[in-house]
Amino acid sequence: MMEYYMKKAAAEELRKPPKQTKDEMPPPASLLPTPPKKGHHMGDYIPPEELEKFLASCNDAAAQKAYREAAEKAKIQSDNVGHKLLSKMGWKEGEGLGSGKTGRADPIQAGNVKLNNLGVGAEQPGEVSSEDDIYEQYKKRMMLGYRYRPNPLNNPRKAYY
Repeated sequence: MMEYYMKKAAAEELRKPPKQTKDEMPPPASLLPTPPKKGHHMGDYIPPEELEKFLASCNDAAAQKAYREAAEKAKIQSDNVGHKLLSKMGWKEGEGLGSGKTGRADPIQAGNVKLNNLGVGAEQPGEVSSEDDIYEQYKKRMMLGYRYRPNPLNNPRKAYY
């Protein structure tokens, strides 16, 4: 009798989808095989091809590794003028800025300085970056859904994001 229940439990385990780690963003409800529910969710309005591009950039381990390598390369050298000025003020390499030493620890990457007049080191607000956590990724996915939401009355809309 016990063997029957063990086989049944093993079969149920095989049917369950694999659990995701805390670092991965769960797939949207529109991609899950469950029956459709009543109501709607802002993420359901995203076209499938846009959603695939977004999810590919969210959980991209290569992009996260490249970000860490770029941060390692960006460390200022001891012969740098900025390093000398900070050292005179009591800063040590690896510490954050500020009195509590909890501020920014890595240099700001200038990148494209005049990219849409956003400012030095700024990024587009809706673009997913490799250092975003799950909450930030979710917010940006909802921003993407807001961009593709239906407009049955054809009201004029501004491009917010």
